[in-house]
Amino acid sequence: MLTGGRWLRVVWWSVPVLCALFLAGAGVTRPGDDLGLRRFRTPPLGPDLRLGQTFSMTTDVLYAIDLMPTPSGRVRGDVRFELYEIRDGERTLIRGAQAPAEDVLRAPIYRFEFAPVLDATYREYRVDLVASGAEGVAFWATKGGRYQDGSMHANGRARWADLAFQVHPSPKPMWRLWLDLRESNPVRAYVATGALIGIWLLVAPVVRLLQDL
Repeated sequence: MLTGGRWLRVVWWSVPVLCALFLAGAGVTRPGDDLGLRRFRTPPLGPDLRLGQTFSMTTDVLYAIDLMPTPSGRVRGDVRFELYEIRDGERTLIRGAQAPAEDVLRAPIYRFEFAPVLDATYREYRVDLVASGAEGVAFWATKGGRYQDGSMHANGRARWADLAFQVHPSPKPMWRLWLDLRESNPVRAYVATGALIGIWLLVAPVVRLLQDL
């Protein structure tokens, strides 16, 4: 078991780690758009409708995208999820998966998860939702240009709306979080480092005092 002194040493070494993760991670915003006041249900997927959402990545690793499906009439068939990378206006299919429509609608949020895409930062992607014999599967979206780095697409054409979505990056080592923050905001990165050192130095006398009690 850990004695009182050992517990204090654990606290001592935990403080800088937790602070570093908070200060570095605070500078990274994941691509996504929540439902706004102008929310609406899209028409259901079908032979005449294919939906998509473009987005720009802010982290190195991309491994999942959350979407918000909603039933619309009779449900059957499968839904195919396709992830494209967009370069110079050209799309390249890099990931794909298919799921029964009933599974897609089983919960308010469906996660399209795939093998991690590496070195994704600053690259543009589009997730497409395609009916593979599917009926009765629609998705939640919001009118307007709330998400600035992409938009909803219907049959390949951009619309003045965004699907409700959230991109999930894989966790990064602490040093990579700091490098990302330094690249996007150098002043904030060094201020965060100084604050971390200051907090650590302030905690040290308190830990030593408690150890002597």
